[in-house]
Amino acid sequence: MEELNGYWEGYYIYGLGYDLPFFGEKVILFAELEFKNGIITGYHTEKKGPFSTGKTSTFNGYWEDDFVSFTAQHSSNPVILDDGVSTQELQHDFEITYNGSLNLQKKTINGLWYMENDLNPALELEIPIAEGLWMLKKMKKKPVTDFDYSLLG
Repeated sequence: MEELNGYWEGYYIYGLGYDLPFFGEKVILFAELEFKNGIITGYHTEKKGPFSTGKTSTFNGYWEDDFVSFTAQHSSNPVILDDGVSTQELQHDFEITYNGSLNLQKKTINGLWYMENDLNPALELEIPIAEGLWMLKKMKKKPVTDFDYSLLG
């Protein structure tokens, strides 16, 4: 699967578990992936914007036939406050799971991401279950964008 190694671009969409103005918003992703012996490793960074902090996350996962699954590890989370618009960056460990389908002909991966319910007594709040859609497309070469790929690690 060496032809899948390298730069990928795509997005995720905020879905269930989010209210407006977040619900339905798209966040651009840039990734560098390595596929080896059924294991997927890499980094992805969100393009900074009104609905994204621009953070970089590492992930590990696997693929089998056309099924792909990986988990991104995070150490902080922007939580939407009661006003529905403001966010506060909270320091705590959590993961987001991405499951999807790999299309070898089109060199795309798309599917559903989800975040489990997290009740953290130290933070005195409950982070709700959330999910949405995501998609990545393999780039033939490093894309020409204003994105700083050195952020990927």
